[in-house]
Amino acid sequence: MANLTERQARLLSLLQNLQNLNTNALTNTDFSIDFPSIDVGIDLGGISIGSGGNGENGNGGSQPSNIRQVLLGLLNENVEVATPFGIVSGLLLSVQNDYIALIDNGEQVLVLIEKIETVNES
Repeated sequence: MANLTERQARLLSLLQNLQNLNTNALTNTDFSIDFPSIDVGIDLGGISIGSGGNGENGNGGSQPSNIRQVLLGLLNENVEVATPFGIVSGLLLSVQNDYIALIDNGEQVLVLIEKIETVNES
C-alpha cells in the first residue's frame, strides 16, 4: 500500500470500522428490549394479532394479522368502534392506510386506525 499520511491512515481506519459496524448490524438480527416494570395493557377486544398458525395473513386466510385487516373484512357492515374519545357506530364505508370512514347518524366520521381500541360488528 502506498505511504499514507497520518490523517489518511485514520480516515481509512474509521472507514473500515464503519464498514464492520454496518456488516455486523446487518447480520445480527437478535435484538430485544426488556422493560420489566412497564405494562402496556392493550385491549384488542378479542382480536388476535400475530400468526394464524398456518402462515396466512388474513387476506383470504383464516385469521387477520392486524386491525386494518379486521376492518377490511367488515367493509359495508355496521360496526361499533371504541376509541379514547368514545364509541362510534355506523356503516363502515372505507378503510384507508391510516383511517376509516363510517356513517354515524347520517354524518360521515373519520377515525384514525391507531386510535381504535376495539371493533365489533353491530
